[in-house]
Amino acid sequence: MLLAANANHLRAQDSLAVYVEQAAKNNPKVRADFAAYQASLQRIAPAGSLPDPELGFSFYLKSMELVNGKQIGTLNLMQMFPWFGTLKAAKAEMSWMANASYEKFRVSSLDVIYNVQAQWYQLNSIQAKLTNIRENIKLLKSLEEIALYRYKSPGIKGKSSGSSSYSSGSSAVSSTSQAMPATQGGDGMSGMGGASSGSVSSSLATPSGQSASMGGTMPSSSMSGSSVGMSDVLRIQIERAELENTLETTQSQFTTVMAAFNALLGRASATPTFVPDSLLIKPFIVNNDVAWQRVVEQNPMLSMWKAESSSYEAKGEMVKKMGYPMIGIGLEYMINSKNPVDPNNMNTMSSMNGMDMIMPMVKFTLPIYRKKYKAQLKDSKLMKQSAELEYQNTRNELQANFVAINLRIADASRKIALYAKQYKMTQTTFELILREFTTSSASLTDVLQVQRDLLNYSLKQVEAVAEYNTAVAEFEKIIANNDLIINKK
Repeated sequence: MLLAANANHLRAQDSLAVYVEQAAKNNPKVRADFAAYQASLQRIAPAGSLPDPELGFSFYLKSMELVNGKQIGTLNLMQMFPWFGTLKAAKAEMSWMANASYEKFRVSSLDVIYNVQAQWYQLNSIQAKLTNIRENIKLLKSLEEIALYRYKSPGIKGKSSGSSSYSSGSSAVSSTSQAMPATQGGDGMSGMGGASSGSVSSSLATPSGQSASMGGTMPSSSMSGSSVGMSDVLRIQIERAELENTLETTQSQFTTVMAAFNALLGRASATPTFVPDSLLIKPFIVNNDVAWQRVVEQNPMLSMWKAESSSYEAKGEMVKKMGYPMIGIGLEYMINSKNPVDPNNMNTMSSMNGMDMIMPMVKFTLPIYRKKYKAQLKDSKLMKQSAELEYQNTRNELQANFVAINLRIADASRKIALYAKQYKMTQTTFELILREFTTSSASLTDVLQVQRDLLNYSLKQVEAVAEYNTAVAEFEKIIANNDLIINKK
């Protein structure tokens, strides 16, 4: 049985890993941010390229008479060159912006991975609550059968009554005890899952607000020696009807969380998902000093603000270079035709008659309107300052969150140990009270109450493991521990 439980634990973790991988690949938000990153990469090459050259052509409707021919038209080509270092700064700005876009993609990926794990543990918790409610309904049915038996046999009292009760109810109690999965400390948990043990306990309360234990609605004396009234049977039926309604509500909650889980995976909300009946505690052994250093170095939010700060610094350098003149180098080609040759005019007989002309050209821009450059430079400085302050604020928030998560992990770990100890002690109590019940020194109500305590401690253990695993998953998120599945391809 232990080997089978361990195999279930491994299958549960493997299936969660599969769902995490699917979410990282198929989630629309992750895919959208990755597409935005790929788009930002395409802006790097244009930013570092020269402006397009200018090609011009002009012609005369009537040829211009020149000494050495008739000018028909001109053809000119001009290439502008920004000041030295301008293109390099522009390319650096776009490269840093692409890095910032990639870090944003990492944030989305890690968020989705964490949300998938959190929803997965919530599904396990809700399933544990469903299992707990079903087991309590079985207990109430067993109690109802025994109450009806005693109601129909009012003459049976004392020890004989206790023996008959045991013969009809002990098998139901024992079968429930066997059906309930054994929980072993911190190694493996019964994955019945449950949102809250308090909700189960409150659902077991009577309409008048009495305790959920059977002793609160039916005195021990009425169940151990005296005849049972029909009112006791009706009270059990009322509690069972309330639990069945709670079961329906919890099943609806499970469906809602399942739809949210499927949305994270980028698939239809009605897609069936395997939720195992076991939970394995996530391993968590970490040095806090080393872990915090990893947060500073690898957290995508911090890296994003660093990249944005560097991009604004590069932008400032580019604006400063743009405040210098641009240089243009070009050629002008004049198309000429020959003048008619006049023997009496020696000029028309020149060797240059009709020769096309080539003229090199140089052009400069004059950046004399300085206000726009000063404003752009100030804008880049202020945005760089803003990014640096955002970095500091994000680091402070991460540091506070880092401490809070560690406290949550320690608290959940203590709860797991406590509930395991309480479960073990309650199990021993259950074995003892069963012996007392066979000798009529304990009531059936006491037996059922201890059995219910066993179920509730099992539920609390699952809740504690789910809380522990969720906190560990959040810790892995802020240190970017799941970055291995993310690449720039």
